[in-house]
Amino acid sequence: MYTCLGMHLINSLPMSFTCLQQASKMCQFLNTLFIFLFLNFHESAAYQDGISFTTPNYPRPYTGQLSERHTVSVNQSQGVAVVFEQFLASAHDCVIACPTNDDGCSSLCGDAMDHGLVPKILRVPGNAIVTMVSVEPNDMFPHSGISGKIINYDLNRNSFFECKDQIDLSSRETYYFVSQNYPLSPTSEISQCIIKFLTSGNRQGIRFAVYDFYLNQLQHDSFFILGKNGKNISIEGFATEDEPVAYYFQNEADVTFSISHQDHSFTQKRFYILVNSYEILPNTQCDNTGNVDITLGQSIKFGTQQFGSNVYDNNLNCGFNYTRTATSNSLFALAIEYETEKCCDTMSIDGLTEDQQIYQGFQYSSLYFTKNEKLSFLFSSDPIVGGTGFNASLEHIDCTCSAGLVLVKNNVLTSPGYSNSISYCPDLFCTPKVQFQDDLYDLQMVFTDVDLRSYSLNNDTDSLTLFDAYDHTVVQMAPSYFGFMTFWATVSPVTLQFVSKSLTAFPLNMIGRGYSMNLNLVKKSIVSEKITFTDSNLFKDISKLNLSSNDTFEYVVTGRPGTQIFIYFFTKTTNQVFIDIFDGDSMDAARIDNKALYSNVLENGPSMMLSTTSKKAVIHIRGNPTFVGKNTDFQAMVTDLKLDESCGPLVYSMRNAKVPYKNIPLQGTNCYKILHFADSSYTPSAFMSVKFSDNLPLNLFYGLTTSTDYFLAKTSNDPLPEDLFTNYLVLQYSSSIAATVDFSWDTSSICTPQKLHILKNNSIQAA
Repeated sequence: MYTCLGMHLINSLPMSFTCLQQASKMCQFLNTLFIFLFLNFHESAAYQDGISFTTPNYPRPYTGQLSERHTVSVNQSQGVAVVFEQFLASAHDCVIACPTNDDGCSSLCGDAMDHGLVPKILRVPGNAIVTMVSVEPNDMFPHSGISGKIINYDLNRNSFFECKDQIDLSSRETYYFVSQNYPLSPTSEISQCIIKFLTSGNRQGIRFAVYDFYLNQLQHDSFFILGKNGKNISIEGFATEDEPVAYYFQNEADVTFSISHQDHSFTQKRFYILVNSYEILPNTQCDNTGNVDITLGQSIKFGTQQFGSNVYDNNLNCGFNYTRTATSNSLFALAIEYETEKCCDTMSIDGLTEDQQIYQGFQYSSLYFTKNEKLSFLFSSDPIVGGTGFNASLEHIDCTCSAGLVLVKNNVLTSPGYSNSISYCPDLFCTPKVQFQDDLYDLQMVFTDVDLRSYSLNNDTDSLTLFDAYDHTVVQMAPSYFGFMTFWATVSPVTLQFVSKSLTAFPLNMIGRGYSMNLNLVKKSIVSEKITFTDSNLFKDISKLNLSSNDTFEYVVTGRPGTQIFIYFFTKTTNQVFIDIFDGDSMDAARIDNKALYSNVLENGPSMMLSTTSKKAVIHIRGNPTFVGKNTDFQAMVTDLKLDESCGPLVYSMRNAKVPYKNIPLQGTNCYKILHFADSSYTPSAFMSVKFSDNLPLNLFYGLTTSTDYFLAKTSNDPLPEDLFTNYLVLQYSSSIAATVDFSWDTSSICTPQKLHILKNNSIQAA
C-alpha cells in the first residue's frame, strides 16, 4: 500500500523528480511521510495573536501621510517581531522598530514586498516601539499600502511555528509561515517537520504565497506541499530569485520540510510564506474588454474600476486587444499606472516589445511607444485581493513634424501632438520654419510652455533650439532651462529645431508635453535716413540711437561709383541689438551674414567690419525689446573708403578709459587712420590725447571728417591741444618710415559745454 501511494504522489510532482535515479529515494520518503501524517497534531492559534496594523482604509489604496505608533511590552525572554503581508508604499513611507531604549532600530521602507532579497521582518530583542511613519512627503501615487502584525517570540528558540502544528485557516487571518531564526539560517537542523493546514465552510481554497525562499538541495534540504486532492509541490533552491511564487490547494495541505545545518554558504537558508484561505468563485471580466481598432489621433482609456480609490476585484481575467492601421509616421503610445499584489496578480502585455511583458507588484507608472500594430493586455487576479490596480490610456499618435508657417496673422506653433496627446513622440528631428513679411513686421515669439524630457540613465535630454535668419542660435532650451521666454526677429525666416531621443519608455512624471509658442506680428516703426558718400564726405557715424524706443533705424547708403560699403562696429551687439545689412538698395537684396557680430567685436583695438559687394546698402538697427534697456549702447560708423592692404586697419577704437593704445603703425601710401573712443555716456567732457613717435607729414582732422573746417595739423610735430574734446580723429598720411601713434581718452571734471564750443570752432587758437 505504501509503495502504491508513494508512486501515485511521484507521478503528480514536477518532471525534475520523475527521473529513475531519484524515484526510489522519493518513494521511500513519501512512504515514511504517509506514516508520519497519522501522528497527532496539535491545534495552533498562536499566529492569530499580536497587534495588527495597516495603512488607512486598507486594503484600499492610500496616498496620505502616515503616522502610527505602538509600544509593545514582552517578557524578559521574549522579543518582538514585525511581519508583513503587504508592503507596497511610497519610497519614504516606513515601518521602524526600535528597542524602548531607542538603540539599534531597524526599518523597512517603500516597496519591500517587491524585492526578493529584502527580509520581510523586523526583529527587536525585548520591549519595542513600532512606528509607521512618512519620513518625507510621499509621491501621491495610490499605493496598495502596508499590512502587518506585531508578534512576540521566544528569544531562546527564535521560532515562529511548532512542528506538528495544525492550522485552521477558516477565518480571514493570514498565517505567517516564517522559518526559524528568519531572516538568518535556522540555528539547528530541522528534520521532517510537518505542519497541517485546514479550512472549512465556504473558504475551501488555500494559497501559499512564497515571498522569500532559499534551501540547498546539495545539502539534502527539502520542502514539499502535499494537497489532499493529489496536487503536490516541491519547492527547490533559490525559488524566489526573480519573483515570488504562489501555489493553490483545496480544503487542506500539508507542508513537510527538512533543513540541514548550514555550512559555508553565502546565502542564508530561509523561507517567508504567507498562507491564506479563500472562497472558490468563478472568474469575472473587467469593463471595456474585447477588440478595438484605434484610428489615427484616437485615444482610449481602460483599467480596473475605481482606480486609485478602491482595490480591484478578485478572480479577474480581463483581456483587451487593440489594433491600428499603420501610417508612415505614427506609433502606439501607452501610458499606464500599475500596482498589484506582488505574489499573485499580473498584467501580461504582448506587442509592446519583442518579448511579452509581465507586470506585477510595485508601481509601474510609465509611458511607452511602439511601432507594433497590435497590442494585447491580459490582467488576472487570484481569489485574494490586495492591490491598487491599473489605469491605462492607449493612443494612436501622429508623429508628423509641422512643415512650418507663413504668417499673415498671429498664430501658434507647437510640437507634434501637443494639444491632444499625452506626450510627443521619440526620435523626432523637427525643423519648422516661420516666415513673415519682414519689410512690414517684426516677429515676437513667446514660449508659453516648454516641457521636455530628460533621461537619467545617461544624463541626456531632449532639446529645443531657436535659430534666426542668419542661422545663429537665439536660444537653446533643455528640461532644466530657466530664463527668458520671449524673443524677437527682425528678418524672416526663423527656424525652430525640436529634437527628441529615441528612447521609447520612461516614467510618467518625466513624459514632457513638448512646447507651445505664440507668434505675434508687430508693425515696424521705421526712422529712415539717407547717406550719400562723396570725395569730400567719406564717413558717417551711426551711433547715439534711442534703442528703447522700439523704432527701427534705417540707413539707406549710397557710395561713390565702383566702391563698397563698409560698416565698422565699436560695441558688442549680442542679444541687445538687431543688425540687419542688405546688400543693395532695399530689403529685397541679399542679407550680409552678421553672425560674426555675436562674438568677434573687439572693443579695444582694430574694429570689426562687415561689407557689401556693391556701392548700395540698407542698414537696419533695432533694440531687442526683450533685453534692451535705457543704457544699452550701440556705436558704429559707415564709409565707402577702401585702403590698400599696406595701410593696415582703417579704424581703431578704445572702450576703456585711461588705458592708451600704443604703437599703431603709420606706414603706407595714401592711407587713413580713424582713432575713436566709445564713451557709453556720450558726455561732452570726454577728450582724447594723441602722441606720435616720429615727425612725418600728415593731415589731422578733428572729428569724423576730412573737411578743412576741422583741420588740426599738417605734421605730427605741429602743436596740438593736450585734450581734444571729440571721440573721433582722422589721420591722412603717406609714410615710408615705420612711424606710430598712441592714443587714449578720459573725462574732464572742469570743462564746460561753452568751452567745448569754442574749442570746436577755433581749436588751434584755443590750444
